[in-house]
Amino acid sequence: MMTRYLAAAGSVTLAMTGAQSLAQAQTPAHDDQPRAQIQEIVVTASRREQSVQTSSLSIAVLGGESLAEAGVTQAVDLGTVVPGLTVSLGGGINQTYLRGVGSFATDASAESAIAYNINGVYISRPSGVGPIFFDLERVEVLKGPQGTLYGRNASGGAINLIARRPTHETTGEVAIDVGNFDMRRVSAAIGGGLTETLALRAALQYNERDGYLSDGYNDQDSIAGRLSALWEPNEAVSLLVTGEYVDVDSQGEATVKRSSLTPTPDDAWAGPSLGMDQQPPTAFIPGGTRIADDGFNAIRVRALSAQLDVDVGFATLTFIPAYRDTEVDYLTYTPGFYFQTAETSEQQSYELRLGNDGATLKWVAGLYYFDEDQTQLYNLQARPIQESTVDTPIFTRSYAAFGEATYSLTDTLRVIGGLRWSRDEKRQAGFTQAVLPTQAVIDNSGERDFDNVSWRAGFEYDLTADSMLFLTAATGFKAGGFFPSVPAPDNSFEQEELTAFTLGARNRFLERTLQLNLEGFYWRYDDKQERFLGATPAGTTGLLTTNAGKATLYGANVDLVYRPTPYDTLRLAAEYLHTEYDSFVYDVYNPSVTAPVLNSYPPEATGCALGQPVPYTANDFVPALQYDSTQSIDCSGMSLVRAPEWTGTAGYERTFDLPRHGTLVFGIDAQFSSSQYLSPDFIDSGKDDGYIALNANFGWRLENGVSLTLWGRNLTDEEIYTGGGRYAFSRAVQAGGDPTLFYANIRAPRTYGVTVRVDF
Repeated sequence: MMTRYLAAAGSVTLAMTGAQSLAQAQTPAHDDQPRAQIQEIVVTASRREQSVQTSSLSIAVLGGESLAEAGVTQAVDLGTVVPGLTVSLGGGINQTYLRGVGSFATDASAESAIAYNINGVYISRPSGVGPIFFDLERVEVLKGPQGTLYGRNASGGAINLIARRPTHETTGEVAIDVGNFDMRRVSAAIGGGLTETLALRAALQYNERDGYLSDGYNDQDSIAGRLSALWEPNEAVSLLVTGEYVDVDSQGEATVKRSSLTPTPDDAWAGPSLGMDQQPPTAFIPGGTRIADDGFNAIRVRALSAQLDVDVGFATLTFIPAYRDTEVDYLTYTPGFYFQTAETSEQQSYELRLGNDGATLKWVAGLYYFDEDQTQLYNLQARPIQESTVDTPIFTRSYAAFGEATYSLTDTLRVIGGLRWSRDEKRQAGFTQAVLPTQAVIDNSGERDFDNVSWRAGFEYDLTADSMLFLTAATGFKAGGFFPSVPAPDNSFEQEELTAFTLGARNRFLERTLQLNLEGFYWRYDDKQERFLGATPAGTTGLLTTNAGKATLYGANVDLVYRPTPYDTLRLAAEYLHTEYDSFVYDVYNPSVTAPVLNSYPPEATGCALGQPVPYTANDFVPALQYDSTQSIDCSGMSLVRAPEWTGTAGYERTFDLPRHGTLVFGIDAQFSSSQYLSPDFIDSGKDDGYIALNANFGWRLENGVSLTLWGRNLTDEEIYTGGGRYAFSRAVQAGGDPTLFYANIRAPRTYGVTVRVDF
């Protein structure tokens, strides 16, 4: 595999060298002209404005133009541009992992370990992130626990979306993208001042594309809009109000079959409706061989938020109230059978904080309140083995108080300290009704509270005006919760906690034309929440949640940008990651009720060590059922899920000045990843072997604001798998108890197109 990476790196290097040689042949030398310095990138991840080069956060920043060039229009696209980040879709739910920290859950009780925020507002539902990646100033990806400033459910990091703010200058843009798979996308924005104190900005994006799976799945059909108003009556007061609407109406996400022992389709992008002749006998579709092309994905999001900033003299007072209403309705065959769900979420949050960005002391302190009411109704059909319905309301209340400060001991040495107290109150009601394999009703009720104190400490030291060394330690947590289909007290799990130590350096050399940022990190993971397939008291199979004991993660990251001339830019970002479960042992039931249906019940399908079955017959919840045994599964020593050892990107961009005819821009980049397990089953067919994907673009920019860009992504047609899960019944229905059947999410094959853009 390493030879493959080196060969690809050589190919990219040759392409870069050839392009640079061509540029030198066509562009006169500019020895007397100063080299173009690398521009400063300003972020607000610490609740104040600062340059990335003066920040001790482990952060990757993508500007709005870079996002557009990379084709990032939704959360799943972020995984193509940020090393260490994997985003996949389970039905309509985004599953986000940073360095192996994430969530495999796909129901209404799913909460991401990576906190998504837009304009400072936390987005609770992984399904509510959706196609909101338009008209953005930038995206900040924070790696590692962010418990002090971001609180609950940021144990692995945070992803901040910062939308463009209204200005009093009249500006706008229109971009039209056309590509293969009948892709059509229109993005437009316009803004300006209405009065001396009031400015507006409106943005809209329409996105439609045929599915790249053979039966139309993995398509896009969405429209999203954002309207912002900025009122500044005087220099001391600023009020930003933002309304947002998202409408997704697509066929939805589906998975492809991977197996080493059973027939698989010849086409890696073959969808589930190939039917029983191509995928025997894995897709338990109601009606037997009925074509499974009736899936759909409908998501509606309505949101309203505000940010009030008031200069009170000694500090700035900030108040952020927000409301977000999410409705999700989808039918998917992602797990290999029929699964339809309808969910709603109403969330409101309020953050009040004071902060001051002084020369010696920079500080922020605040209070936070979060309230969410949810409903969940889903139906699972895998006849003749299983059929069940879950109807579960969920209620969450969260409170927090926090503060963080940076104090300059000298002109070159600063110390950092932060603390946050959080409390989550969760309640679940409703029931699970099993039809097959037997009639049963389970009460899903439960109520639990979770408390946590997170902290951050460290120092920053300026070696020179352009070099900074930092060492930080930080903690974060993800609240515990509930899952359906199992009665209390066994239907809940504990909170998880992560402690991270980071040593890093920010550097600029050669008159700020070379930027080299380095990081080494060591993480300790306690009580990691992990989902697994297991039997329920109703005799069904479902996704259950356990706490996986301890895990250790460590690695290093390098981020390099070099501008040898005003016309050339080279970029390299690479990350090494080692992960290991120090302790991950859980028990599963082996229900005898399946034996009359399947005639046998082979051992649990897992790549982990299996313990000896222990006889078990007690069942206080459903007396009609009995279990043959319980069995322990020991995954200690395995790597974490979706945590490849090597990830990275490399790219080169060259511009050519055309006197009186604008500028030509050529860019080429590659993304690579080593192998990774896609689910906590650790089976061979659930392991991606790694990949190298090549992308390129060629653009012509005119001085009047018009540009034309030809682009291609995944030019080598790599089969890139981002997630998935073991087929729930593969151990029972495959010949010989085959444990290798896996349904995987796959990225798009080769795509290409043209973008026409007008800025004014």
